Amino acid sequence: MNPPLKDEEPICGTGRTSSLRIRPSGTKRQLLEEPRKEYRWRVLKQFCVVAMGSAGHFCIGTILTWPSPGLADMALNNKTLVGTEFTLTDAQMDMAGSLVQLGCLFGAFFAGWLVNVVGRRRSLQINTVPYFLGWIITGLSSCSTLFLLGRFLSGIGVGLANVAVITYVMETADTKLRGTMSVVPVFCIVFGGQYTLGLGTFLPWHYLSLVCLAPVLLMLVASFIIPESPSFLVLRGQRVAAAQVLRRLRGKYVDVEEEMDDLERRNQSPQDRKTSGYKALFRRKIMARLGIVILTFLFQQLCGNYVLIVQTGRVLEAAGTLFDPATAASIVVSMRIGGTVAVFFLVDRIGRKCCLVISHSVNACSLIILGTFVYLNDNSTGAQTFTSLKWIPMFCVATCLFFGDIGLHSLPFTLAVEYFPTSVRSQASSVCMSCGTVFAFITLQLYSPMQEFLTQAGLYWFYASSSVVATIFTLALVTETKAKPIG
Repeated sequence: MNPPLKDEEPICGTGRTSSLRIRPSGTKRQLLEEPRKEYRWRVLKQFCVVAMGSAGHFCIGTILTWPSPGLADMALNNKTLVGTEFTLTDAQMDMAGSLVQLGCLFGAFFAGWLVNVVGRRRSLQINTVPYFLGWIITGLSSCSTLFLLGRFLSGIGVGLANVAVITYVMETADTKLRGTMSVVPVFCIVFGGQYTLGLGTFLPWHYLSLVCLAPVLLMLVASFIIPESPSFLVLRGQRVAAAQVLRRLRGKYVDVEEEMDDLERRNQSPQDRKTSGYKALFRRKIMARLGIVILTFLFQQLCGNYVLIVQTGRVLEAAGTLFDPATAASIVVSMRIGGTVAVFFLVDRIGRKCCLVISHSVNACSLIILGTFVYLNDNSTGAQTFTSLKWIPMFCVATCLFFGDIGLHSLPFTLAVEYFPTSVRSQASSVCMSCGTVFAFITLQLYSPMQEFLTQAGLYWFYASSSVVATIFTLALVTETKAKPIG
């Protein structure tokens, strides 16, 4: 490659100025505009690759949402496919959600090593094993112990996917498209949840578990179609293979050699050569970034977002909503889809930081209103005083989930990848996401005890106050990563 001229800035293939390409022409270099048709085709190709790579998150959506229709059916029909019967206690129903998070902890730590050794694509293929075992054991379980074991194995798959999928997506997309593409896995989670809720309206819990195997099989097929992450190939010294993948994804108007040089430059500092793997996380700069991202995951759980997603039916029933469970679930899922669509268009325009601030602020306001309604309703003297206002709990929960998907639910996962260079990305993101799963496990497992201790209204006010603190924290310490190369 010829050295760039002073008045002709070479583009970085990550997409910062991907509408231009530098080509040698004799001794001069020319800038060629990328036709709009080529740009659209490039975006479409990247979207298709990202969508297939995000199939693991569709499976996450089925797993996280399963307790809503599954546990409701088990309360009415506790017969199993093998002819036995078992009934879950309140603590075991909590564990149906929290054990997924516990399994996610082990899966995420394992993924931090696996993704860096065998690659992103092969990790997605391995990811299907715990998914498959989890659903088979859940669907064929004959007792509560086997049922909970199935949920735990499914959680291991969730942990693997959280690291492998997000890492793959962020390393595949252009810099300018990275935020938008990072929302695709969230779309898959939402649609996976809709898939489960839709089938759960007429399928018993055991058949619902077995039908949830279909997305796992599609994920396995998709993992053989998509290419390996170009960032991983570059760091493994496979420049020829990386160049082929980048040309396929970036098109002919992007200088892929410049992008590969940039990746190598960002991951070959003296510190990177001295330390590798999890040891590299103890560098001061990396530890500071880890602290910030881990705190975003902590606030994600303390604000009650996962509780509202996993325990939607129980929350609305306890709050006294007038909607039947099926209607309430449909409204909630519709709002989640709307929130995901909104962040798809917002995240690369107003930035990650602004989305987080908006999300936590609205979440705090909605939960304050919900807590106030529940408190006044529980302490009212007249039985019919708040009958005409029974729509408020549904409105508040739907609002929390809509704005939760705009920032606090999805963007901590994005930051867990964008904050770190490729050389330590899988390890750092696995630590962040493992901490997130620990927080989620504790939050879900303590849902019933905290409700008894704080009262239902007090619990919602606790979640709201956490979002207020999270808003201040985001404004003060979170660094914007919009349109910045991540190496």
